[in-house]
Amino acid sequence: MSVDLVQGLNDPQKAAVERLEGPVLILAGAGSGKTRVITHRIANLILNKRTDSICALTFTNKAAAEMLERVAKLVPSIPWNVQIKTFHSLCLYILRRETSYLGMPSGFTVYDSVLQESLIKQVIKDLHEDPKQYKPSSLTGIFSSWKDGLSDSDSYIRKENFSHRSQMISNIYEEYEKRKKKNQALDFGDLIQKTVQLFRENPGVLKSYQDRWNYIMVDEYQDTNKAQYTLVRLLSGDRGNLCVVGDDDQSIYSWRGADISNILNFESDFPNAYVVKLEENYRSTSRIIRAASKVIANNSGRKEKELFTNNELGEPISVSQFENETEEAYDIVKKIRSGAARGAEYKNFAIFYRTNAQSRYFEEGLRSSGIPYKIFGGFRFFDRAEIKDMIAYLNVVANPMDSNSLLRIVNTPPRGIGEASIEKIRKFSLDQGISFLEAIGHPDLPLKKASLGKAKELYHLFEDLIDRKEKGELPSKIALEIVGRSGWIDYMERDAHDEEAVSKVENVREFVNSIEEYESREDSPNLEEYLNQISLLTSEEDSAQLTDYVHLMTVHNAKGLEFPTVFLTGLEEGTFPHSMSLEEPNGQEEERRLFYVALTRARAKLYLSYSRTSRKFGKVEDRIPSRFLPEIPSECFGEEGILAQKGVRRPQGPPVASSGAYKIQETAREREDSSKPLGEEADIREGDKVKHAQFGLGQVISVQGTGKNRKVKIKFGSLEKNFFLAYTPLEKL
Repeated sequence: MSVDLVQGLNDPQKAAVERLEGPVLILAGAGSGKTRVITHRIANLILNKRTDSICALTFTNKAAAEMLERVAKLVPSIPWNVQIKTFHSLCLYILRRETSYLGMPSGFTVYDSVLQESLIKQVIKDLHEDPKQYKPSSLTGIFSSWKDGLSDSDSYIRKENFSHRSQMISNIYEEYEKRKKKNQALDFGDLIQKTVQLFRENPGVLKSYQDRWNYIMVDEYQDTNKAQYTLVRLLSGDRGNLCVVGDDDQSIYSWRGADISNILNFESDFPNAYVVKLEENYRSTSRIIRAASKVIANNSGRKEKELFTNNELGEPISVSQFENETEEAYDIVKKIRSGAARGAEYKNFAIFYRTNAQSRYFEEGLRSSGIPYKIFGGFRFFDRAEIKDMIAYLNVVANPMDSNSLLRIVNTPPRGIGEASIEKIRKFSLDQGISFLEAIGHPDLPLKKASLGKAKELYHLFEDLIDRKEKGELPSKIALEIVGRSGWIDYMERDAHDEEAVSKVENVREFVNSIEEYESREDSPNLEEYLNQISLLTSEEDSAQLTDYVHLMTVHNAKGLEFPTVFLTGLEEGTFPHSMSLEEPNGQEEERRLFYVALTRARAKLYLSYSRTSRKFGKVEDRIPSRFLPEIPSECFGEEGILAQKGVRRPQGPPVASSGAYKIQETAREREDSSKPLGEEADIREGDKVKHAQFGLGQVISVQGTGKNRKVKIKFGSLEKNFFLAYTPLEKL
């Protein structure tokens, strides 16, 4: 083997590069040089096996291009048959060559999400359904999940207990598939599913591709779903020259269909598998890596390994407690400004948060300090659709003649005023020379009885809101009336397990918070002035031309990235770990993996922070520090291990030792609130009545587990929620 291919590699990396035959599992910890190992292994196959029978698969075009570029630097030329592709591009490559089995021409169209949604919207319209009730964007996700899981609409209907909604979604799907076939088109979800189907139904075709590619490699194997897993197993065949690279500790996409059992069960699938562990991190300081290693060791569903580094000890990890999110953001902006004053570039700083809604505080803080920033993988807060909808509602209250704003939300949430009715209202308003709002309240409006009734309800809502504004009602109170009376929150919360819906509710909550904060700063707050400020923010030029800026992103979007300085924020129970995680059987472990990913993005300096309180729709709630913080060893925080308190304006009480890794200085105000956590050993049993700060009165319907893993299921009306007792504010009645 060429000396150049192993030069500079550590022993496990060398072993991974040199082991070419049979099944190989490379467990690559964060920052352990996995891309280098993969590319050197491909080069070794080409140069020393003298083979072009190689197919390497990854998830993104960027990753595939980087692999191809690195391999090109290691070998004189890349043979034509060596394929380094994404899963989707490989399947498209195959399907284009096997169209006779599909009953399609080789020039079939591949629909992107825009074309998918357009066709689904047309199907919904032709089936006389409401696109607000059956959102095309949501349906594309549902349909893709079926294909990624090699499932079908019948399974979905059974899972949803044969509900009317599930059957209607199935009808839309069947019609969508018929029209897509008629149009000689496939969508992205079809590409892998159809290839698996092709191979299963045509053994001869499968054999030809198994013979073509004797060596299969897969990057980020922990993120594979059922369809991808099945494709890989089929391609590797009996020869079994399959090398997979991944890290079960970084499996954070179960909500996209990723199945961590694919990597955990690799040795069961291939009993003679050769396993290599890449445990040395080259990215971060010793303190950061020790913290991450000790935290992730608390997960039970993982491969045994421990990340380490020979890098310097580095600065202590900082942990700060704030009174609220505004003060948390202010302190972080101050630190960034201080770093910039010492010569640091803004691009060296990254602010991570668990949910999109949290970005508002940091956006406002950075903007007010004149610090450039970009949202990575998302929209700026005031550019999000649900926030624009809220602004539209308020625009109509402030200016009843604003017909454009009313047109945006006349059927948001869906209230039975369809497109045909909207067009009739619009034409009536033009013919009568009146505003759209006046038109929906006009006695002669030519609508059918049902639509007319809904239009009148909306008119009376705005009539009342406008009257409240004229009488001096605070803007935040008007916003809360809109949230409560429009039916918006009920609509978005209809699917409590839909992460997108939950995110929208959180964003709307933060919007109301932003109004309340505006009111606290002004002597005479009014709706028009607040909307003027918002219009200036939404009309700001896009940041596309920036070259030096602070990075803002959710932790999910941070995977694969690294920064010299990371601020990991919002470390409170219910936020991180997110309350939704408790609804899933292994949700806590995935949230811990997400926390691990966040920690290992930092190269030199890591700041952790949380707030004592937060505001939800006008109500201030006490928060509990994240369960993950005590899992970090005290030495990672420095010799003193003291939690820094910022923004707490009350006198300090004596230090109180925590049960975890660091000490918490409690403020003088004792937590006498009856909604404090009952504790992991609390005497709570099935049938007990309890009160939750957010969900109200409920009844315990089951209790499971022991210690910190003690979980309760509580029924609040028709809603059932799971909680870990040790971390949940409950009052036993």
